[in-house]
Amino acid sequence: MKIVRGYYFCSSCHTAWMKKLPHVSYEENYYKPKSGLAAQLFSPIAAFFYQIRQNYVHNKSPKIWIDVGAGEGKFLQAVESPIKIGVEISKTGRKIMNNIGIKTLTPSEFLKSKGLKANVISFWHVLEHIKNPWDYLSAAKRNLLPNGEIVIGIPNIDSWDFKIFTNDWFHLVPKYHIWHYSPKTISIMLKSTGFKVVNIDYWSIEHHLPGLLQSFINKTSGSHNVLHKLVKRETDLMSTGWSDVFWIIFWLTLGFPFVVVFWIVNSFFHHSGTIIVTAKKYDYRKEIRYTCRLSI
Repeated sequence: MKIVRGYYFCSSCHTAWMKKLPHVSYEENYYKPKSGLAAQLFSPIAAFFYQIRQNYVHNKSPKIWIDVGAGEGKFLQAVESPIKIGVEISKTGRKIMNNIGIKTLTPSEFLKSKGLKANVISFWHVLEHIKNPWDYLSAAKRNLLPNGEIVIGIPNIDSWDFKIFTNDWFHLVPKYHIWHYSPKTISIMLKSTGFKVVNIDYWSIEHHLPGLLQSFINKTSGSHNVLHKLVKRETDLMSTGWSDVFWIIFWLTLGFPFVVVFWIVNSFFHHSGTIIVTAKKYDYRKEIRYTCRLSI
């Protein structure tokens, strides 16, 4: 396993975490559009991805869906649930959600809550951003129905993407990603907070394939996440250098088949750059009591 400067690494469970925690603030204009063209072009693709996200859930008619790190509520708008709750740190993001009829909670309110009786609680690339992920998982357990489930999307530090691209890996993001998990890591953490893993999916077309595409662009252009910044409205085409434009066009056209093949191989051998984990509440004390009875 390659070690990146600025991170500690556990060779036993394959977890990486930052030596010095970054200070990240979400200013008032964080969710205000800065470049409309890329966002408009991406909108129908995002709608397709949001539908795929819901397919990871076994309950096809959840009454209450809580999304942690909900942003401005784009995903929750697509969710087919009568009650939707967005947990979001940004005041602007919560205001946008409230204006479109989505209930909101601050992170501190969510961590203190219990008995919300949710069918589903989702964490779409959130756990790598927060200092205390186990507290969020414990809060999720308190707020799920007995047969409820959680869905977690995270980068995979135990991936071939990271081994090959290292500092150019799109999902490294030292400014924001405090933790980096492996399938082993997240399974241990879920078990310690009262969950049992139902499935780990390595074929994320939403996060792994685009992340791989951006990693190739990073490696060849020498720039950092330019395509992602265009889509996320953090820059515009007028501010993008010709070299970046060339490599974006190249990897989106001639080089794209190679990206797809790389994605398929990584996913097939369970070394993809991102994973999606579904888990359910589970009382391990029952398992212990059953084992004890067999021993007696």
